[in-house]
Amino acid sequence: MDDMTSLRGKAVVITGGFTGIGRATARLLVTDGAKVLIFGIEQKDLQPALDDIRAAAANGGEAHAFLGDVGKPDDVDRAFREADATLGGVDVLVNNAAIARARLLDDDYRAWQRMVEVNLLGYLACARAAADRMRPKRDGHIVNVGSMSADLRETGQDVYVATKAAIQAFSETLRKKVNEEGIRVTLIEPGAVATPIQGKTREQYRERLEKMEMLEAEDVAAAIHFSLTQPKRSNVVMVQVRPLKQLI
Repeated sequence: MDDMTSLRGKAVVITGGFTGIGRATARLLVTDGAKVLIFGIEQKDLQPALDDIRAAAANGGEAHAFLGDVGKPDDVDRAFREADATLGGVDVLVNNAAIARARLLDDDYRAWQRMVEVNLLGYLACARAAADRMRPKRDGHIVNVGSMSADLRETGQDVYVATKAAIQAFSETLRKKVNEEGIRVTLIEPGAVATPIQGKTREQYRERLEKMEMLEAEDVAAAIHFSLTQPKRSNVVMVQVRPLKQLI
């Protein structure tokens, strides 16, 4: 359709962009000409991610990187000022950075706090920074990558589930507010994905991938791309992407 939203020249910030879903999303968006700033915490992952994404760029697509922690307000502020300087603003935010290893009965307060700082407060801070740049234009798109854990509520994932349930509720209430100002909000909820968040290698995931019990990061990136490229009159509110044979 002629009225599909073009990503060419769009300024995109992706948190958790050095690995997994964030990196796969950046790689896909730059093929459509988006200008992307990936925001991540691990120095060792920065250059490999940047090289990978830049190799995929087409139609004027660009890739830049910012080393920082979404759980720290000063880093979020500096990342978005970097987006202003390098991308000329922010048209799209993909809130994706998350950690998975903190459990109520096995870990202490500081571990729970750290998960809340990254998985929830980081999303809030980045959404606020992006919305501040989108509202004057009355245009923009915020994508929150949540998890089907918000509904499945697996045993032993209590703190993680709590943060993802919060993202589910936050996405809905934010959408109801900013849709009035021309800003779209989409919640993407994947099932099991073969990414580094669980601290495992690709070899450890291989059997589940072959059995179609896990998704690839690129599967989630495709759902994000679909949501971003719909006509402006259309807001894809939520997408759940489950592996074909995931049993829970």
